[in-house]
Parts: sequence; structure tokens; C-alpha cells
Amino acid sequence: MKTVLTLMAYFLILLGLNQMISLPRLYSDKISLAYSRDLVILFVVLVALPKGRLSRFWLPFSVLSWLIVVLFEWTRGVGVVAMKQSPLLYDAYFLAGHLYILLRDLMGSKATMLFSAVGLVFVLIGLLSYFLFRWVRSSSERLGYRAKGAVIIGVFGLVYMAEKDPNIRARNSLVDAVENVGRSVRVYNDIKLGVDQEVYEDLDAVELAERPRVHVYIVESYGRAVLSKKIKADFLKYRNGMAERWDLAGWHVATGLSEAPVMGGRSWLADATLLSGRTVKYESVYRHFVPKLSVINSIPKFFKDRGYRTVLMRPKDKARPGVELVNHFEFSDTVFHKDLDYQGRNFGWVEIPDQYALGHIRDVVMPTLGTEPEFVFAHLGSSHIPWDQIPPILSDWRKLNETGNRRVKTEEALSKKEIEFQLKRFKRQDAVRLRRLRPTAENIRDYFQAIRYSLEVVTRHILAMSDPPDLIVIMGDHQPPLYKKSNDFSVPVHVLARDRNLLKGFVVHGFRSGPGIPAPEHRIYHEGFFSLLVGALAQSQGHTPPQFHRQGFGVSRSQGYQ
Repeated sequence: MKTVLTLMAYFLILLGLNQMISLPRLYSDKISLAYSRDLVILFVVLVALPKGRLSRFWLPFSVLSWLIVVLFEWTRGVGVVAMKQSPLLYDAYFLAGHLYILLRDLMGSKATMLFSAVGLVFVLIGLLSYFLFRWVRSSSERLGYRAKGAVIIGVFGLVYMAEKDPNIRARNSLVDAVENVGRSVRVYNDIKLGVDQEVYEDLDAVELAERPRVHVYIVESYGRAVLSKKIKADFLKYRNGMAERWDLAGWHVATGLSEAPVMGGRSWLADATLLSGRTVKYESVYRHFVPKLSVINSIPKFFKDRGYRTVLMRPKDKARPGVELVNHFEFSDTVFHKDLDYQGRNFGWVEIPDQYALGHIRDVVMPTLGTEPEFVFAHLGSSHIPWDQIPPILSDWRKLNETGNRRVKTEEALSKKEIEFQLKRFKRQDAVRLRRLRPTAENIRDYFQAIRYSLEVVTRHILAMSDPPDLIVIMGDHQPPLYKKSNDFSVPVHVLARDRNLLKGFVVHGFRSGPGIPAPEHRIYHEGFFSLLVGALAQSQGHTPPQFHRQGFGVSRSQGYQ
């Protein structure tokens, strides 16, 4: 009778231990019910081993291995809930910190209590697992071979039923964890290479006898989608008229394509890739780079080291729950949402019209920069979805600031839905894209209207400058959030200069003279823009340009994780 009770206890312990890996199911039924093959092996060996040195080793090994399984499966469960995919452990490290910040904004001090409670539960599980494994081991030493055989047969009977049940998913957690750690290490090493100062030391050696002023204007969602059949004719008609105005004002133009690391959203990843010359395709990679962006080789640092004033304008950026307002690249001057002091009507996602933001740069910021040349990086936002509130274009940009029916937004704690949306930023896949609108005729037409507005106000801004810069770049950050299956991640890049010599370096690498967009096979990559720009500046002054790093440095674009 005592033996029967012991055998029954074994099966209850086995089932109870297995439930530990499914605790995240209490929060979400998106996590499939699982049984652990690792637990079966650890348990069977623990019961079957005769008393001796090996059995004494197997007990702590089993407990430690089981705790690794539980922790890995909990991590996998959080990833499934947050991103609908199993996370790379490298990504999970950053995801956990961001999750805590978001929950703290939602729950206040209760978030710390929640995380502490999870930690306490894990410690209790560790202690309980130790005592259960220890009891199984000590009691099994008193069992005969027949009883041990009955346990093993019974365990494999449970395994057989679990394998046949379509609702129960088998886990090889330790094998998966080892593979995941190996992949995380490879990704980390790739990223570590990207932040190595030596990767762009040839660009650091470039000296500029003359210091041309450079402006970069990023038009939100300005992608090759403008050549869609439904709007292509209208776009080309507008673009040609725009180019004629550039030409009459004395500007020469070269146009190319650049492939963004993302599609449909995550502009900050596209900007970081463009400015750093490193592939920043995933949120976790961005989080790794953030502490180093101020010191690694980058476009802002290149100009700053040569005595330029560097100006960053991002009209949407403001501190809010879960998001800090930080000047990561350490631009010498910044213009964020609050700095613009906009009191007029809110338009669209960015709220502040592009015309107003550009007018502020031109008439308020630039006169304060002094005699040193400037590098300006302005990310505009009026062409961000939903494209249903296109601002008017006024003769005087200041009139947009007249107090009207502005919707004043208060920064409240994030909702659960908003937190889930932010956590999906950490999703890792080879094709990094978002699609929020269907590519209907109406949506594509609205998209064109928004792009035309932004290009128009940028053109008017350029023509209104009494002392324009020497080199101007107008380009998109990524394709619009319309297409689910398209593999075209490229965006147009227009480079304007009064001196043709400044354009030669671009033409050599696939840019076409004039406003016409070249074929995709001649595209560069966002991470190649750094070396392309520096090379063009060097070549315009008669120097041998440094090597053109077409795909920059950092994590390979194929380093996804399904």
C-alpha cells in the first residue's frame, strides 16, 4: 500500500511540476498548454538511478535544469503575449526593462510590487522544486526494480497521451534555450562590431577645407509607393512642376533610392540607421545602441567634430509615459514639440503642421546659429497616417499659430491596449513591417495628398531661404503603412545643390541627374548614406573619397527570429 501511495505521489508531483511552466496561461490563453520533455527525462533518470555518486550529482543538476526550463518558458510566454512570437533572449532582456517602465506608468508603485511578486513566486518555485526532487530521489532509493519500472512505464504512458493530444504542445526547452542563447550571442557580437569606432575610421580621416552647410529633410512615409498605378500620373506631374521651380531657383538635382530597414512605421529605427551608418532594424538593437549613439561615429558627430552646429528637429517628440525625451546623438541644438510653442489647431498625428515647423527652423533657429556652418536634420510629420487632416498652406507660417480649436491633450497613464502596442515594437522578424491601412483607392489617394503637402512646404521653405545651405537632401524614412506583402522597402532621395560638384559623388553610386527615380537595383541602403554623404563632400573638394560602405555595419538584415 505504501508503494502504491508513493507511485501516486510521483505522478501528482510530475503533473504539478509541469504546471509551473504554464503559469503565464493564467494571464493569457494565447499561450498554448505545454508539457515538458525535459521534465520527463530529468524525472525518469532521477527515479531510475541507483544510489551512488551519479545520483548525488543528478539531484542538483535536475533542480537547476528545471529552474532554467521554468524561467525560459515564462520568458517565452511573455513574448507570445507581448509580441505574438517567441522572443530572442537578447531582445527579452530589453523587453523586460521596457515592460517594467510601461507598467510603472500604468500602475505606479504597484508595478514594483508586481515584479517583486513574480520574483518571489520564482524563488518559492525553486524551493518547492528542490524539496520535491529531493523527496522523489530519496523515496526512489527504497523502491524495487518492479516499482521503478512501473513508474517509468506510467510516465511514458502520460507522454504518449500528451503527444497524441493536439491541444498540448511538447517543449524541448533546454535545447531551445541553448539554441536561443547561441543566436543571441551571434546577434550581440554583430551589434558589438557596429559600435566599434574603427569601422568608420576612414571617414574620420576626411578633412574638409571648405565646410558646406548641409540640411536633411525627412518626409514621413515618403516611399516608392508614390509610383503606385492609382497615383503615379498625379505624382509625376507634381514632381516635374516641383523640379522646374528648383531649377528656376538655380538648384541642380540628383535622385536615388535608399532601402530602409523597416516599412510602415518605426521611424526612429530608420533615422538611427541613417545617421549612424549601422543597421538598426529591431527595437532591442536600438536599445543597445542608445547609450553609445553620442560617441560612436555618426553623421552628427562627423559634422560636430568639424566645427558645425548640429540641429535636430522632431516636432512630435515630447516626454510622455514610458518615453523619455533624450538627445541621443547629442546634437548641439534641438527643436522638439515643446520648443515650437505651437498654439494653433492640431492636425493629424504630429499635431504641428510641417509648414510651421519649417518656418520656425528658417526664421527662428537659423538666425541664432552664428557664423559656423550648420548641419540640420529635420524629421517632418504631417504625412504620417491617418492622412485625414491635411493642414492648409498659408502665406505666413506664423498665422498657423493663432489660437483656434486646438485639442489640448493631457499626458495620462498608458492604457493596457497602448502598452500592448508598445511591446509589439520588440517583435523580431526578417521582414520588419507594419500595415495599419488597407491599400484601397481612397487610402492611396489620401496618402498622395499628404505627401504632396509635405513636399510642397519643403519646396516653399527652400525657396524662401535668403541664405540657403549648400547641400539639401529630401527623402523618406520608410514606405507607408499600406502594403502587407510588398518587399520594396525603398524610398526616394532628392539631393539638391547649386554647385554640381557636390552631386558627383551621388551620381557615381546610382543616383540619376534630375528628379526621376531610378530603378530599384541602383538603390543604396539607409546605413550606406553616412559614407555616401562624406564621400560626396570629399570628392567635391578634389579629394579621393573614402570607401562607400553600401550596407554600413552592424546586424545583418537577415538576422530575424521567427
